[in-house]
Amino acid sequence: MVILLIVCPFVLGVFWIAWNSRQLPILSDEGDGAAFISVLIPLRNEQQQVTNLVTCLKKSHYERVEYILYDDDSTDQTASCIKKQITGDKRFQLLSGKGLPEGWKGKPHACQQLACAATGDLLLWLDADVRISPQTIGKVAVTMEKHQLDALSGFPRFIHSNWLESVLTPLLHFFIFMHLPIKIANNQSFLAATAASGAFIAIRNSTYQAIGGHEAVKNEVIEDVTLMYKVKQAGYRAFLLQITEDVSCSMYSSVHATWQGFEKNCFKAFKESYVVAIAIIIFYLLYYVAPLFIAIYAIWSGQWIFIIPLACVTMQRMISDIHAKQLSGYSLVMPVSASMYCTLLIVTMYKRKMHKKTLWKGREV
Repeated sequence: MVILLIVCPFVLGVFWIAWNSRQLPILSDEGDGAAFISVLIPLRNEQQQVTNLVTCLKKSHYERVEYILYDDDSTDQTASCIKKQITGDKRFQLLSGKGLPEGWKGKPHACQQLACAATGDLLLWLDADVRISPQTIGKVAVTMEKHQLDALSGFPRFIHSNWLESVLTPLLHFFIFMHLPIKIANNQSFLAATAASGAFIAIRNSTYQAIGGHEAVKNEVIEDVTLMYKVKQAGYRAFLLQITEDVSCSMYSSVHATWQGFEKNCFKAFKESYVVAIAIIIFYLLYYVAPLFIAIYAIWSGQWIFIIPLACVTMQRMISDIHAKQLSGYSLVMPVSASMYCTLLIVTMYKRKMHKKTLWKGREV
């Protein structure tokens, strides 16, 4: 009986993630979209991304589109690189930042400026490190029309450049597949189950204006989730989709950048609640880290049934990584990923308690 009580939660977890991960709808390619789309891209110190980004956008098959890029006071050669790449292409427009107003975070302000310049029926925000297939923009138009959506978002397929990114980034998909009841999340009446990725968000222009735009989330670090929350709160229809077939993202260039990127968001994801964050840490240590030590005990004692918890959490991670199209050797080390995530959360909580600054691209967040 005791053994069953130990093993059952892990087995149930496998069945849950196997079912829940299949509930995300995909971008539709059945039909032709008629909407005029404004593709909006904020950039700050992204000179290394510009060439591949613009080349990717120019390959899009969708014709009813404009591309607006916003140089957010970059201190590198981002602006000059953009000008060089878009010269002669009337679909592209470059906006230059003029300082960050008081009370605004950097990205919400950049997104707001982009929206003010947009003329499209649909607004599609992309991060500078995102790459889309030639069909993606057209699929957004079709999907919005087919499902009568006012907004959509999705997590891209992540391309890893360092070991820490390989350990941590797959957890972004895992959190969705394991902890978000997706069918409920795509029901706009249940606001608590709201998720979004700022790397890829589309909203009808009329809806965006009705909810107050990014000005309504101007001081938010996790502005993407809050914006989608406000869309649903206002009674509009918003979906989280599976977009890994069409959208990829190379988020970080180094271990240091990976740590900083996760550090700025991980504690704020729990609204800086120490109670919630500590509960999450305890759960992850017991459910995802402890099975490794239980498995070591199983090998030492010959009680092989205690291998099951580790096998189950490994299967959970592999199912998530298969759906996210990022299956690799790192899929086998879920206890390591969980340990690193808990460490990151503890360090971030400590820094917040000590009132230490967290910087991202030269700005305090």
